[in-house]
Amino acid sequence: MATAVQILCVLAYKGPAGTNSEVIARSLRTNPVVVRRLLKCMEQQGLVKIRPGKDGGVQLKRQPDRITLDKIYDAVETETGVFALRPQGNPGCPVDRRMKDLLGPIFGATDHAVRKTLRQTTLGSLVKAIV
Repeated sequence: MATAVQILCVLAYKGPAGTNSEVIARSLRTNPVVVRRLLKCMEQQGLVKIRPGKDGGVQLKRQPDRITLDKIYDAVETETGVFALRPQGNPGCPVDRRMKDLLGPIFGATDHAVRKTLRQTTLGSLVKAIV
C-alpha cells in the first residue's frame, strides 16, 4: 500500500504528462519490475494509464484530488480486510469454535474504521503537502 501511494504521488508530482517506471523506481530505490507490477494492478482499477512501448510511460487517469487512499488500497491489497480469521481450525476445540463469533465483529469494526480513514484522504492532499 505505501509503495503504491508513493508511486501515485510521484506521478502526481510529475504532472499530467506522467513519467516512466524507471524514474518511479529511483524514487523508491527498487526495481522497475516491482513498480510495473503495482502499476498493472492500479491500471486495472482505473487509477493510471500505461503507455506501452519504447517511448511509453504512465500517467494518472484521474485528478489527484479524485483518488482516495481506499481506492489505492483496493487496487493493490489482496486480502479482504486488515485482519483475517484463520481459515480452518479444530472444530473439536471449544476455543477454535468461538473465534469467528468473538473476533469477527472486532475485525469488522477495525476494517470499517480503516476504510473510513483511507476514504477521507486524497492523493491530492498528500501531493500538496510535498510541494
